[in-house]
Amino acid sequence: MAIRIIQRRFGGPETLEVVEVESPTASDLGPDEVLVAAAAAGVNPIDVMTRTGGGMAATGAITLPFTPGWDVAGTVRAVGAGATGLAPGQRVLGLARFPREGAAYAERVIVPAADLVPTPDILTEEQAGAFPMAAMTAWQAFTDTASVEAGQRVLITGAGGGVGHLAVRLARHLGAHVIALASEGKHAWLRELGAGETIDYRDATAVSALEGTADVALSLAAGSRDAALRAVRPSGVLIGLGAGAGTEIAAQAEGAGVRYAATHVHTQREWLERVVALAASGDLVPHVSASFALTEAAAAHRALEQGHTTGKIVLTC
Repeated sequence: MAIRIIQRRFGGPETLEVVEVESPTASDLGPDEVLVAAAAAGVNPIDVMTRTGGGMAATGAITLPFTPGWDVAGTVRAVGAGATGLAPGQRVLGLARFPREGAAYAERVIVPAADLVPTPDILTEEQAGAFPMAAMTAWQAFTDTASVEAGQRVLITGAGGGVGHLAVRLARHLGAHVIALASEGKHAWLRELGAGETIDYRDATAVSALEGTADVALSLAAGSRDAALRAVRPSGVLIGLGAGAGTEIAAQAEGAGVRYAATHVHTQREWLERVVALAASGDLVPHVSASFALTEAAAAHRALEQGHTTGKIVLTC
């Protein structure tokens, strides 16, 4: 038997049910699938949005009942007949089937082999579980949506969060001068991660002084998009997250001579391999601020919903 989380209705954290099910075995695998004994699963804002009926549920990609979660890390237990490059006993991490149901909130997870890569030795299981979605979101933002170059000034709002702190590290790795907006208590830590400037998002004077000084801005914090837009110089790039970014900000950006683009992260092996290589070199290691047992998934969601998370929250098995 194995524990998993199931949602039969949309709503608050109380809808995350802890159930015991028959543990999947090698006979349940498709030819290109892998059975993973999960050690950790990342808890992401999209998990919360989908739980309430938004996020991937609103797009129709997720329907009830379902098992939440997409970030997964653990150990291979069995591989399908057509799965290559992975073997039982190997540590792996990945973003399972996103944006379709990943079912990562479980002790045993069946994942397409293409969605998994070996876990670098430098990462703990918790760090590996926290890594895929946030790291690939930052990668997409700064290498695909915008091509950040050495010497550019990059503003990141919500810099202390799950995507934000990895975006700081990635932008610095790419040679940019990083301006991190976050609460003052996170400033010393963000400077250690590579931020060249740190600004309290509540300091209206300091935020206003950023106007027209950034080549690229990544807007991650709720309510920060207007400030991020004002900070971008004409011909610069403002990046938002997901389809919920809307058309109003795009029109405002166009009027200011700024290119607006929204990231739509998805499971893509090339991105995963690139960010994992950076993790292996120590350049992109996630910070885990809190861990909850899988059976405490509701508590983990409540913690994330409180906001102001430093780095990532994970579930452990």
